[in-house]
Amino acid sequence: MKKPPFTSHYLVLVDLIKGIDPRVKSSKIDYLCSRVENIKNHFKTKDGLRFDENAKAWGKYAPFKPYILIDNEENMELAHILLRRYKTEKVVKFLGITHLEDEI
Repeated sequence: MKKPPFTSHYLVLVDLIKGIDPRVKSSKIDYLCSRVENIKNHFKTKDGLRFDENAKAWGKYAPFKPYILIDNEENMELAHILLRRYKTEKVVKFLGITHLEDEI
């Protein structure tokens, strides 16, 4: 079965809402995409999600900027609206989501 459109967007958004930085996971394995950066840029420029641009984290060798959503009511509400938009019937079937709690 071919991956439906926006499957990776859905998976990244679920983690962002949970407060998980998608950069700490494998793009190809966990999100089924080659570059999480492109998805973050899509969320920011086309969907209007706001990220904490001042966030910093330390990796094994150097500091980096994690992808963290700004945690306010308006931004989180938009994130949940986008999540419902990206959770299409094809995405649900492809991922095998069976329970509502599998989402968030």
